[in-house]
Amino acid sequence: MHPLPRFILVGLLAAVCGCTGIDGLPSSNVLVPNETLNISKSLSLSFESIAAGAAIYLIVDPLAPNWQIEQSKLGEDRYRIALRKKRFNTGGDGEVMPAFYRRAEQLVRDNGAARYRVIEFTEGIDSGFVAQRVAQGVVELQR
Repeated sequence: MHPLPRFILVGLLAAVCGCTGIDGLPSSNVLVPNETLNISKSLSLSFESIAAGAAIYLIVDPLAPNWQIEQSKLGEDRYRIALRKKRFNTGGDGEVMPAFYRRAEQLVRDNGAARYRVIEFTEGIDSGFVAQRVAQGVVELQR
C-alpha cells in the first residue's frame, strides 16, 4: 500500500477515536461506541483501543518486506539496483547489502551470466516527510 493513503486512513481512524458523536444527531449514533469488547472474564478491550491498534498496524505493517527494490537496465549488461527501506520498521538495518547481492545474483541467473561485478554502491538517508534509508548501486554482468 502506498504510504499516503495509509496516512490518510490513520488520520481518519485517529479522528474517529476522538469523536463520541456528531453534533445534531442523537447520542446513540456514535462513530466509535464508548463500550468494551469482553473477550474473557479478565480481558476486555475498548473499541477505541481496537481502532488505535488497527491504526498502528497499518503504519508499521510488520508483514511487509523491509526493503523495496527497483531495478533498471542501463546498458546491455549493466543494471542499477535501488533499495528503499520502509518508513516505519521493526528492524532490518543490516539487510541492505545482502538484499542488494541477492538481486544481483538473481540478475545473473535470469540473464545467463557467469557472475557480476559491483561498479558502484552508495547508501544514504532520504529526508522526505519521514526520513528513510536508501541505497543504490550499479552491477555489470559478466559472461
